[in-house]
Amino acid sequence: MSTQSKTRKRLISIGVILAIIIFLVILFLPIIPVSSEEIEPRIRTETYLEKEPYQVEREMSRMLINDKPTVSAGRAIYYSVYIDITGKKENLISGIVVETAGYDINFYVFDQKGFNAWQRGETAQAYVDARRVSNYKYSFVPDHSDYYYFVLDNRYSWFTNKVPQITATWSYKETVTEYKDVQKTKTVTEYVKVSKIRYVSLFQLITRA
Repeated sequence: MSTQSKTRKRLISIGVILAIIIFLVILFLPIIPVSSEEIEPRIRTETYLEKEPYQVEREMSRMLINDKPTVSAGRAIYYSVYIDITGKKENLISGIVVETAGYDINFYVFDQKGFNAWQRGETAQAYVDARRVSNYKYSFVPDHSDYYYFVLDNRYSWFTNKVPQITATWSYKETVTEYKDVQKTKTVTEYVKVSKIRYVSLFQLITRA
C-alpha cells in the first residue's frame, strides 16, 4: 500500500472520529434553550395591628334617683334600687333631700331586710335615719349587693303634703378590661409563577418527547 493510500485512510479515520465527537457533543451537550413556568415560594414580612387587652381601674359614677315627688299627708313613698357591689371598690351612695315647700320630712334608707321590718312596724336597722329634715345631705356605704330602699315618710303629718327633692348617686371604683392596638409582624409565604429558561441537550429533548 502506498504512502498516499495510508495517509488517505488515516485522514478518513480522523474525520470519522471527529464526526462522532461532534455528533456526541450535539447530542449530549445542553445547548438548546427551553422555556418553562415554575411555582416558587416568596417569603415576606407583614405588619398588622392586633387588639391587646389590658386592665385599668376606673372611677365610676351612676345617678340612681333624681326626682321631686309629692308625698301626701299621712303617706310614705319609696324608691327601690338594686346595687350590685360585686367586683367594685370604695362604694359610696350620696345625695340630698330638700323639702322644697318649706316643710320637713322623714327620710330613711334600708336594705331589703330592714325595709321588710320597717313595713311590719318592727325595729329596723337603717343605713340613713333622718327625722323631720328640710335640707339634708347624706351618704352611706352599701356593704352587700341587695335592693336598697330610699323612703320619704310623711305619715306623721295629718294635713300637709310635702314636695321633697331627692337625689342619690352611686360612686365606686371598678377594674375594667380595655383594648389597645399593638403593632406586630408575621411571615407570609406566597407562591408565584416564574418563567425560566434552561438548556437541554438534543438527547434530552428527544427522550423527553
